[in-house]
Amino acid sequence: MVVICHEEMITGLQLWEDNETRTPAEQMAVDEALLRQACLPIVRFYRWAAPAVTFGYAQRYSDVCASAWGELPAIRRWTGGGLVFHGEDLTMALAVPAAGALSQLQTGMVYERIHHALLSAVDKIYPGARLAQPEDCRQGPACFQSPVLNDILHGEQKICGGALRRSRDGILYQGSFHGTFSAMSLAHSLSGSVVRFEPGEEFLRLCANLSKEKYETWGWNQMR
Repeated sequence: MVVICHEEMITGLQLWEDNETRTPAEQMAVDEALLRQACLPIVRFYRWAAPAVTFGYAQRYSDVCASAWGELPAIRRWTGGGLVFHGEDLTMALAVPAAGALSQLQTGMVYERIHHALLSAVDKIYPGARLAQPEDCRQGPACFQSPVLNDILHGEQKICGGALRRSRDGILYQGSFHGTFSAMSLAHSLSGSVVRFEPGEEFLRLCANLSKEKYETWGWNQMR
């Protein structure tokens, strides 16, 4: 088993504060593209131009349509997890290449390590924030109404939840924060060495292709 100190969880993290206005499909495409092309760990923070819903890779499209947010645009994520309503939340995507130490850990430990590291930044806004324990967990289709082990809680309120995807390229974490947070503060909780990321033309072409050929299609969103 690989052991990583929380303070050194990620070495050489690239930070992208993405203020570009994108559709929900484009947001999901960019997150997948991060992992496909990441040579070094990279974290992207972004917000939503309008309310939307994302749902986990394994969820049924009919269940999403039957939810209270059934009239909103709904996009299937590449990661797992439950249904997430996006509006005022700050969304985070973290891509770690397969060679990264974090990618060597078991999936449950990856989730715990990421959220444990983020606690140092969350605690500045919500003193006493903690990781969810087994007694906090509840089942349900909607992510923020159903804490799972190692989600970030403040009291009984869920502040941050996320989902993972593991591929031959490495791991992709997608998470959502409720509250007013600094992207830079969150990034520095993950790594002591943070540099700015600027997307290139080749990367943006990949994002556009993934959006058009995958996330905007009925075949992807209604695959089950």
